[in-house]
Amino acid sequence: MRLNKSITALLCAFALLFTLGANAQAVSVPKATSFKVTNVTANTARLTWAKFQTGKVTGIRVQAQNGTAKKTKTLTASATSYTFTGLTGNRTYTFSIQGLKGSSVSATVSVKAKTKKALLYNSIFFGQPSDMTVGDENQELFALPNGGVITFTTSTPTKCEIVNDYYLKAIALGDCVVIASNPGDETYAPAQSETRTISISAPIGQLNKTLLWSDEFNEANGSGPNTTDWSLDLGDGCNKPPGCGWGNGESQSYAACAMKQFDGSMVITASRPTGDATCTSNRTWTSGKFVSKDKRSFTYGYFESRMKMPSGGGTWPAFWLLGANIDTLPWPRSGEIDIMEYAGNNPTRSTSAIHYANSVGAHEYKAGGFNSPTALSDEYHTYGLLWLPNEVSFFVDGKLTTKFSKSDTGLTRWPFGPNSANVNPKMYLIFNLAMGGNYGGSIDSGLTKSQLFIDYVRYYNVDGYGTLY
Repeated sequence: MRLNKSITALLCAFALLFTLGANAQAVSVPKATSFKVTNVTANTARLTWAKFQTGKVTGIRVQAQNGTAKKTKTLTASATSYTFTGLTGNRTYTFSIQGLKGSSVSATVSVKAKTKKALLYNSIFFGQPSDMTVGDENQELFALPNGGVITFTTSTPTKCEIVNDYYLKAIALGDCVVIASNPGDETYAPAQSETRTISISAPIGQLNKTLLWSDEFNEANGSGPNTTDWSLDLGDGCNKPPGCGWGNGESQSYAACAMKQFDGSMVITASRPTGDATCTSNRTWTSGKFVSKDKRSFTYGYFESRMKMPSGGGTWPAFWLLGANIDTLPWPRSGEIDIMEYAGNNPTRSTSAIHYANSVGAHEYKAGGFNSPTALSDEYHTYGLLWLPNEVSFFVDGKLTTKFSKSDTGLTRWPFGPNSANVNPKMYLIFNLAMGGNYGGSIDSGLTKSQLFIDYVRYYNVDGYGTLY
């Protein structure tokens, strides 16, 4: 009996020592402090804790558990944070941390947190706003998200502003950039912002114009175009790339004698020999054409000429621009802007147009017109062009008549704006008076002479747009 009691006591003593040793082992590794779970999303959670005292742990174990699903990671002793990824949305996880030292483990510190609901994909359909003119009624903006509320802002507050949350107000000439944003909501994720660009034009009278160049045609009566600014483009086109008839079936040949200054105007006279026997050519009709090619080139800005149209069916005067690179980049890729064209067979109407190559290199054009209550040959009118990188606007007597934007052409780049190397285009000016052809139409059988009067041509920088070469 005594022996059995002694064995029992000895076993109890060993058990007590084992228990004390195990407790000592657990207590010897400190547990984490300041343990937090932050930045919880649908599939991530960030764990942070105070740094363990140096030498007290050799590693750190963190765990994320939802039911039987576990994610465990062992970190270095100096770690103070860890982000779990790949979690399941809308689930409650138990996040825990233990300090490790050899085979010893600290007490576990746990925090429960619920991941957020997985958000649905969100996007914005932003309808392209229309181009505007200063003074226009505010334009309502339209953008449709998958979910959440749209917010409109602008990165060009000197050109436009957002009024009453979703109306656009035009302030000044130039490009207006509008951004549609959506931060999402409890169901939809934030959407990628969408940006749209709108061209803002302004009435010519309101523009800040600086005169860069002009020809007032005030030289001595009988003198031709000055040779500093102009060259004469002579002949019937047969020795030129357009070909005979200047590519349009025209009836005239150009000669220097048809272009003379008189009483402060440049006068181009189209005549038959019976109309003016002193100015003839190799064609029945003789007329004039002068160009600024290789003398003056222009990039953007405002052009204006005051002119009185010729009278008579078949007359076809024009005030226009061609790309200065036309010798190396053939028409229509080099671009053409017709500021004013007029056909005497339709004496109360002038037209304006742009010509360019489409995406497959074929010729395309867009045109608009101005209708006058009286014949345009009765008196002088001003014809203007405001040329901006992404837009051209045409004016008669200071009033906007036609406007075309790059977006109207469907082109990523057009010949009237920067090319792929961000180089701005140059264009040169042309005045001419053609007869007949595919625009002028049939020539009055009784017509022997008609004249185009050009009072002046002027070129302006407008709010920083406009360079003279």
